[in-house]
Amino acid sequence: MSNKKEADKKFYGQLLAKAGWTSATILILAFLYFLFLPKALDNEAWKWAIIIIAVIKAFLIVRITFKQLSKILGDSHYLEHVLSLFALIVSLIIISFASDYYALYLNEAANFKTNLVITEPSIFLFFEFIYYSLISFSTVGYGDFVPLSLSAKFLVILETVLYFFVLVFGTANINRINIKD
Repeated sequence: MSNKKEADKKFYGQLLAKAGWTSATILILAFLYFLFLPKALDNEAWKWAIIIIAVIKAFLIVRITFKQLSKILGDSHYLEHVLSLFALIVSLIIISFASDYYALYLNEAANFKTNLVITEPSIFLFFEFIYYSLISFSTVGYGDFVPLSLSAKFLVILETVLYFFVLVFGTANINRINIKD
């Protein structure tokens, strides 16, 4: 039992050390969208900035997924650790793209075809884009949100590519899972 506790302490310490910086970056950028984007609406430069930031965040997520976190999984084989790792990665991707979709929508509502009636920036509007990001990530696509602009479509493609990276990472590491306690 103490081996499991030691493994937990080591795993979560390494997870925080390896993924903490990326997690903090993604959350800070999402918060900055809330603060600064509504003041700079309808600016073409913001649209490009959103795309560039999304690509950088995607690179950071892929980097921690394949390079750093695979090392952590080499040390720990517990199912709980693998599930924690995937929950973190999926959460980062969904929150990251939700903030990008939100920013793109605030920049110009015509980027998406939707029946949203919320016109002011709010946490409720952000929740709608968390929903959209989750649906896009899972590749379900209900059709209540439709990306119309090239930049919105690019973000959806990038999120779907990250979904396949996570799927490949999970499949490649499935044999490392230790179900024994």
